Amino acid sequence: MELSDGSYLSLVPSEMDDPWKDLTDPILLTLFSYLNVQELNNAARTCKNWYRIAQDESLWRNLTLKRLGCQYLRKEDSWKLELKRLICHVPVHLHQTCTGHVDEVYNVCFSNSGSLIATCGADGIVNIWKYGINTVLLISKKVTDDPDYVNYVEFNDAETHLLVHSTSRSLEYDSTLAVLSIQREIMYIVAARHSGVRHFRGTWLNNETFLNVNKSDLFPPYDVVLTACRFHEDVFDEDDRLLSELRIPDCFSKQNVDTKDLLKIEQVGFNPDFVKVINWSEWNSSSNEPKDNSATNVKVIALYKQRLNRSGENGAVFYKVSLDSLESLVIEPIKTVLTNSACLGIQLSTNHRYMVYNLRRLSTEGVYIMHEKDVVTMVISLENTEEQPEIFCDPKPADDSLTISYFFPSVSEDLVANESEPDVVFLWDRHSHKVVSRLHHHTGVSAVAFHPRDQEVLASVADDKKLRIWTSLNRKESYIID
Repeated sequence: MELSDGSYLSLVPSEMDDPWKDLTDPILLTLFSYLNVQELNNAARTCKNWYRIAQDESLWRNLTLKRLGCQYLRKEDSWKLELKRLICHVPVHLHQTCTGHVDEVYNVCFSNSGSLIATCGADGIVNIWKYGINTVLLISKKVTDDPDYVNYVEFNDAETHLLVHSTSRSLEYDSTLAVLSIQREIMYIVAARHSGVRHFRGTWLNNETFLNVNKSDLFPPYDVVLTACRFHEDVFDEDDRLLSELRIPDCFSKQNVDTKDLLKIEQVGFNPDFVKVINWSEWNSSSNEPKDNSATNVKVIALYKQRLNRSGENGAVFYKVSLDSLESLVIEPIKTVLTNSACLGIQLSTNHRYMVYNLRRLSTEGVYIMHEKDVVTMVISLENTEEQPEIFCDPKPADDSLTISYFFPSVSEDLVANESEPDVVFLWDRHSHKVVSRLHHHTGVSAVAFHPRDQEVLASVADDKKLRIWTSLNRKESYIID
């Protein structure tokens, strides 16, 4: 048998090796307890008796706990399968590096089916990629010019349009939400609207309606109003070349967006930088609480309220609203999770079961509000909102700072992907709450996204202008536990 140091040990029983045949199960278990995974697999191939001993749960439990360094309740039916999950079914293999941007890339997302990927960045370019064994660039469009840039993209469920957020390096309050059509061989801008909050990324309410925000004054306290914007796609007479040349500022004059105020939050001193919309049917879906799930126009709006002075009651708030309401409502949130943290980015899982937040805790240092060293990732279960949020905290935190860099995390059924070191993506196991892998990049990472149908695939984007596709070792088929 080959050992990890490259040497060989003859462990093949034969009629001349009576001592090997006479070894009892406890002795073999003790010997096997010193083997690593590959050595234990090699031993299991020696004979039927050793195969039987090598399946003992205590051996695989010790290997799993040694790998993670903690006790926890396993997910799988056996410890061998659990270790296989942690080794072979986590996206740690860099499958492909894609180029298509000329400056830093700020955001990445998959379409609902997982067949498309969208990226955007400092170059003002939005790219649509066809995901597959070989991911290829499908459509590319420059939607804005310097000093403006694009820092958020999101597909609608039908995968016919893309919502993008752009802002400016020069104008403090300039912020725009735009809708791009991706149904033709070109990508073109359908509608564009200014946003009342510079960092409000917006989100889809349905396939033809997105969520925007306005406020009653420039200075707090002011009223914040969330507005439903339903666009109507015009029948264009222009040829494809003219359509492709349009930029976001060219589309403000279009009168093809109907607006309706949905939610009014009065006299507040915070900005709702991040927002997601959850189907009411998914809210507390695992609880026994009776509710009407037939109302498809009832939504839960999830905001992250961030105080302008970065102190006080920062946190996640959830409001139940009806798209059929005739006027905006002033209502109390149905759930609030206080964090006393600045939010770096949020993401909603495709199945609407989980919300994940990347946070930096706040503290006071003299007259300054500081972002503390620890980067905390919080996962809220939307199936059962009475559960305490899951917390993942990096043991090797970043430095204290007055400023922060945005990073959009991602969550799947078993894994959380976040960033706490500028050029490293941490993959956390949600069952053990331990880091199972670190994905190193050459420069700062801006966003990650799990494939919506397959958590063994992860996309990441970084300041080096590249999109990376990571897959599991199981997909690579280079490492298999029998």
